[in-house]
Order: sequence, then C-alpha cells, then structure tokens
Amino acid sequence: MTARSADLIRARMNRRAFLGGTAGIALSAATMTKAAAAPGSTTGSFGRSTQDLPEDAAPIEEQVWRTASDPTYATALDFYETVYGVSGGSELFSVPLVVLNKEFELTPGAATEWTGSDDGKTWTFTLRDDIMWSDGNPVTGADFVETFQYAADPGHAWDFAWYWDGEIVNFAEAVAGEVPVEEIGVKLGANEYEVVFTAVNPAPYLPAKLLYSMTLSKAALETHGPLYNTNPQTCVSCGPFILEEWIRDQKVVIKRNEAYTGPLNVAFQKVINKYAAPSTIFTMYEAGEIDSMEGPAPAELAIMEADPDKSKEIYQGVGAFQCLYFFFDVNTAPFDNRLVRQAFSHVLDRDAMKAQIWGRQANPAPSFLAPGFPASNAEELASIQTFDPELAKQLLSEAGFPNGEGFPKLVLSVRGGATPLEDTTTRSYAAMLAEHLGIEVEVQQVDRTSFYDQLNAKPTEVAFGWVSYGMDYFDASNMLGVWKSGGRHSWSNADYDAKVDEASTFMGDAEERNAMFKEAEKILVEDCPAVFAYFLTPIQLIKPYVKGSALEADSNGIAAIHWPGLGSFSTVWEELYISNEAPGGRQ
Repeated sequence: MTARSADLIRARMNRRAFLGGTAGIALSAATMTKAAAAPGSTTGSFGRSTQDLPEDAAPIEEQVWRTASDPTYATALDFYETVYGVSGGSELFSVPLVVLNKEFELTPGAATEWTGSDDGKTWTFTLRDDIMWSDGNPVTGADFVETFQYAADPGHAWDFAWYWDGEIVNFAEAVAGEVPVEEIGVKLGANEYEVVFTAVNPAPYLPAKLLYSMTLSKAALETHGPLYNTNPQTCVSCGPFILEEWIRDQKVVIKRNEAYTGPLNVAFQKVINKYAAPSTIFTMYEAGEIDSMEGPAPAELAIMEADPDKSKEIYQGVGAFQCLYFFFDVNTAPFDNRLVRQAFSHVLDRDAMKAQIWGRQANPAPSFLAPGFPASNAEELASIQTFDPELAKQLLSEAGFPNGEGFPKLVLSVRGGATPLEDTTTRSYAAMLAEHLGIEVEVQQVDRTSFYDQLNAKPTEVAFGWVSYGMDYFDASNMLGVWKSGGRHSWSNADYDAKVDEASTFMGDAEERNAMFKEAEKILVEDCPAVFAYFLTPIQLIKPYVKGSALEADSNGIAAIHWPGLGSFSTVWEELYISNEAPGGRQ
C-alpha cells in the first residue's frame, strides 16, 4: 500500500462514526468469511420503515441525531472528492453498492446482487432500479462509472487513489496520466442498471472493498461541478439525507431527503454535527448537547465508570481491529540486524502497561491481526514477541551491543495528535529500553503531515517510529497488505509477499485461504520489522435515550455500534432511534 496510510482515513472516520473494540472476541468462522466469499451471488434487503417506529419512540420531529467532531480537516462533503478532508454526514448523500451489518456481513445497498467470474477478476453488480436522485434522475450504472473515472482523473488528484491502485484494471495508469480514465476497469454492463468491475488479479475480496463505493451524481457533476454537495442549493442526494446547512467553522446540518427511495430506512429526520475541539466534546456530552461521543480521556472515562447510572452509557465493540505498534527502518543500522529488532520486542511489558495505562481501552497485541479478524492467529503467535528482558539482553549482546554499549542514541518518532494514552505508552517503552538494555531513546512528536511524508519517503526518513493501522475492509488481504514490499514500511520479505499474494488471490475454500494468511503473519512477527503493542478497544458513550438493535448484542455477545459506524455504508442508521426518554427541543 502506497501513499498515505489508511489509518488517516480512520482518524477522520472516527471523528464522525463510532468505532468500538474488544480484542479477545472470536468472531464465528462464517462471519469471518462473508466479506471474502468465493464467486457467487448475494441478495437481501433492508429493514423497517420510519412510519413504524417503536411504541417508546419520541415524536418523529424529535428524531434528531446530534454529535460533534473536530473541524480541522473538513473541506468537502463527498468521499470521492476527498477522504482525508471529508466532513461528517456526507456519506448519507449516497448509497454504496454494498453495506456492512453488525455481524460484518456484506448486505445489498445500491446493488441487489453481485456475481464473480470463475477466475475472480470480473465482478458484476446488478443495481436496484428504484433509487432516485433528489433532482429526479434515476441512480444508474453511469453514476458509478463516472464516480470511479473522476477518482482516477489525475486532474482531480483524489487523496485516496492508492485504495484502488493495483486493484482495478488501469486505475493506477489513469491516475498517472498514462491512459484515459475511460479505460479503467469500471464499465456499464448489459444495461444501465449493471456495473462491471475488472480486477488486475483474482480478487475474492473485491465486493468487501466496494464498501467504499459512495457514488456521485453524473448529472450534478456535469451541471454544477465536483463540489456540488457543499451548497444546499446545488446538493443532490440519493441517500436518506440532504444538506440543509454547512457553516464551515461551526456545524453541518443534514435533513431528511424527501425524495429518497433507497433501501436504508431511518427514523432520524435530521443530523446535526457540531464542530468542536476534541478536548471539549466530553463537556458537551455531559451537558446533553450531543447524544454520543467516542474516545473519552482516561479521566473522563473514570467519571462515567464511577457513576452507576452513567456507567450504563459505556459501550465497546470490535472497532476497526486497529493495532498500535513500534516499527523500524530495517534497511538502516542498527535495525538492519534482526537480533536488535528481536531484542527490542522482548522488553515491551504489555501486561504492565495495560494495567497501569490502557485499562479497558486496549488489549496486548502479540501480533498484527486482532482476535476476531479474518485469519487472526494471535494466540499461537503470542509465544514469539514475549516480554523477556534476559533474552533481550542476550540477543543485543549477540548483535554486538553488550549492555547497550556502543548502541547509537535513538529518536522515537510519534505522529502529532497522538492520544495521551499513546504518549504515555511511547515514553514508558523508551524507559523500558533504557532500563533493560541501556539504550537511550528520545521521544519526538512530529506533526501528522510531516510524519507521514517522512514515513512514506523512499527511502523512509523514520528509523524508529510509533503508528497504528486498522482495517478498511473485512479481509486479511487489507491488513497484511500494508507490510508488502514497496508499501508503507521499508521491510521487504519475498516469502511473505508471495504468501500474502497467494492467499489474497486464492479462490478456493475460505479456511484454506485464511491458513495461508496465518503462515504469512508468522513470518512477519518472527522477522520483527515491528514490535506489536496493543489492539485498540475504543470506548463509546451513548445517551440512555438512544435505543435500537444496533446497541443490542450481536451473535458474539458484543453490544455496541460496530465499524464502520454511522454512514450509508452501514446498517446502523436504520437500527437506532430516539426514545421518549429524551429531553424535548432537539431540533
């Protein structure tokens, strides 16, 4: 994976959606394989109507969802305009081809069904024929084709283009200006309600990856230009909501799209996203100005936990299966020596830091794939990067640095905006390196833009760093792909690459495919280009008057709003409502 890493999008998405997490939960094998099924056909439909609210629901005019987010990066309202700068709520102006439910299963969105060719390279999506844009035009395959061509247009310079690089035929070539955008592998099928995607390689995971297929309107692009959704006068939506107001430094308000005919039926009549500094959001939540938030600071969480009633407002799910880790530039001394890297892996006391720092907000990560994620093998791999200071000293001595003698002073680079928990973790690890190995480490904060520019430079400019990564789609090809040669990190292992590629393109049994991924991850953990530290288990705070099946336990007993949270790519919106316990005057 090239360009900026995917955890930046999660940072943006986390500001406007709920991500939970409880590592150690094992999802069922059936659930794990839904998003990476072999070629076939999938059908289904969405649920209830807004006219059939539960008996305890507040009046329809009180069905208003209120939240808050950091306005720092909000520059547009469309995913395919910008990902790293998209503002909350805009996902609801569209209907993606597929949607993820709380069991991490793909369900139909704009598509009623999808089929794959025997070789896994061609995927055909049949669209619903009853979804309309708010300007009266039907949603057709031409909208999806135009959207993907716009994303591949080098003049657009879409900031998430890497997501389809090497996946869709000619996408990377179009972005580079080598072929016209009309030649990418996204075409109309047999009729206007059929879209065909052609992949570079067999891609059993492509339907899962098309969770990010929020279409733009071809007609609106032609009439008003790419930023048409930033103005209520020109906003065109095929989703359940449409723009009412956007005051750049204050709020974005979206209201019910009265012309909506799509499958996602929601109770809410309005969504108000207030812009606020992250440090003030908990105060807003306590004051009842917003209905939910995520990621409270430890002191804020302690306030909630100490109150028997408030503690009932705390939720955790499985989140984005995000892993926090320390990484090395393996092409630069001293980290070109595997013994050094392994020594570093044996002085991280994950259990102690969980007890003293993280508490319930993270679980120790002995590997990269969190429990519950497809192909996770954390339990078996836990014996590799263990806390063993004596072994660490032995390895460092074998590497030529007995008791740390002659070891160069290090700088540990940490991206700006890291949470207080991360800050404490990085400084604690630096102290452990000094205590157990006699190695001096300076922890240095680097602003986010510079950090990722330095990380992604070729060769990389970060010798020793701290970062995170979580899923974009529910398949091991996504997570493990970040470690392939030429991607985010300098580590390169031909055996690993081959195993990941073989598993990613394997069209056979899902369990056999996951076994291949497990072999690859073992190579990763053993070769130690990173010291894997924690699987995030982020906290959600949700007011008690928010009700609905999204807050009920899934088949694994997890009660929370699951990733990808509140957007048109999730079923959550139709699974929540405001009960009559809520204070009035919510408009």
